[in-house]
Amino acid sequence: MNVQDEKILRYLSAVSTQALRNGPQQMLHCPPGNSQHRDREIYITYLIIATIGICLMNYWYGIHALHEKPRVKRGMKIPPLVPSLIPPLGTLPLGMLWNPRGFVLSAKHLLWNSRPVRARILTQTLYIFQGTETIGSILKERSLSLFAVHAILLRRVFGLPPSALRIYAHDNSGGFPRPYPESNVKPQNRIEYLIRRTNQRLLLGAGFAPFVKRFQSTLTERLQALHIRSHWVELDDFVQLFNNDFTASMMDALCGKYLIRQHPNFAINLITLDDNVLKMLVGVPRFLAPRAYAARDAALGALKDWNTWAREHFDPAAVGSDGDDPVWGSKYWRDRVDAFQQIEGFDADVIAMHDLAVIWGMTTNGINTSFWTCLEAFKDQELLNLVRAEARACLISESDVKFDIDRLLHQPVLQAIYAETLRLRINGFFVWYQSRGDLNVDGWHIPNKNWILTTPMAGHMDPEIWCRGAAADHPVEEFWVGRWLKYADDGQTLLFTTEMAKGAWMPYGGALHVCPGRYFAKTMIILGMALMTTLYDCEVLADEKNLRMSMRTFGFGTVGPVGKVPVRIRRRVL
Repeated sequence: MNVQDEKILRYLSAVSTQALRNGPQQMLHCPPGNSQHRDREIYITYLIIATIGICLMNYWYGIHALHEKPRVKRGMKIPPLVPSLIPPLGTLPLGMLWNPRGFVLSAKHLLWNSRPVRARILTQTLYIFQGTETIGSILKERSLSLFAVHAILLRRVFGLPPSALRIYAHDNSGGFPRPYPESNVKPQNRIEYLIRRTNQRLLLGAGFAPFVKRFQSTLTERLQALHIRSHWVELDDFVQLFNNDFTASMMDALCGKYLIRQHPNFAINLITLDDNVLKMLVGVPRFLAPRAYAARDAALGALKDWNTWAREHFDPAAVGSDGDDPVWGSKYWRDRVDAFQQIEGFDADVIAMHDLAVIWGMTTNGINTSFWTCLEAFKDQELLNLVRAEARACLISESDVKFDIDRLLHQPVLQAIYAETLRLRINGFFVWYQSRGDLNVDGWHIPNKNWILTTPMAGHMDPEIWCRGAAADHPVEEFWVGRWLKYADDGQTLLFTTEMAKGAWMPYGGALHVCPGRYFAKTMIILGMALMTTLYDCEVLADEKNLRMSMRTFGFGTVGPVGKVPVRIRRRVL
């Protein structure tokens, strides 16, 4: 603490002390005739001044403690507490209510530290990890779990009943094949592991390749079938094309054709649920958000109907060599149903709630990111030409617009648009709960039974990382694919590179806590961009005000635009 800071602290201390002393004395020396009401006003005034002075002094001291050597207890460093102006409230993030992204990007003491800090919000303590190295360390901790977060979402957003919630409360076995030594959970009730196992088979294992193949086929089929001809037509909202057709393609690939054919409003209901997920999470009652709850109920009803139909019509003889079949769509669902039906307290309603939750998690972020990547490509003619050239180079068959997916995913400009979009548009947090004893993270002590939080937003928007060298003239808020591109030694071949990021780009988390859906998300986004730019010309008519990011779903990943995005669009002649 420097001399100037010490002077300020001494001044605040003196003001507060003098106010506390003078308040009662002023009352005692009031001239005769003054009313008791006047005496109380004087005392209250001095008390308020003293309280403000103490709060300011506490806050000022806390700010400087953040940057001093941390306290050490039993050989472990204690993360410093982020101070607040009103200690009983803690670091209450009121700015999140009206400008959440602005709050995150300006909360330097809370979310821009290079070492762990503590934040107290009312009675709850959060341990916040920021900075590339610090985040990297916490991502290596095996015992951290999203399990508690999933239980909260299932209960508040998807309506999981208390009877099923008890399974979550009792499951202390972990998400790995070998249960934790202290676990006494029955094998069939290991819900965290069962969900993790089936998700990984679909998104990282044997189910991935056939899933991608079906998605490529269904998305290509739907986009080719759009009622858009070679003359210009106007669409009121470009976003709806992605919400409807990309979502429906995803459902056809994942669940087979029955769900969308029988329940054509399923995609609309899913997007409506996503738009209102924050309202439901904080407990807004049904009568204040009837549309959101109606959409959720309709989506749950559709999934129950599909599940019943699939069980009745499933034919083992129709299962292909990859394990998938045309009724369920993917072996993934058969595995889940087999596992869920053995869990105590799980019925058709509970299974549908879990199905809707996983579909929401797999779909909405990818849909939003697909929209933004296509928008950026269509807004810039030079960039669009590069995208089309790369896509054309990956065509296997021009007549049915079939791409070599592996080659497509390695094109430099397509990857650069994908990476820069995620850098700019991610608005999310990674939250874990620690319940298996105290943690030692690089010498920092994290007590048991506490929440741990981090966000990639700070790293994604740090000008010290993203505005160096050739990017110096491009503000961190600007979409510029050059951050991710360089020329090979021959001076002509363009290459995709993550050198500038230096580990700060982490839209999917990392290490032991990386999102299993990252490969499919990249496939959806880049394939969607290649198809849209190959099949259509598009002129964006929306003004910049409508293209600002919506904060309706802030905290859950990639968000959509705040308003409608009108466009002119026409089919290209291939």
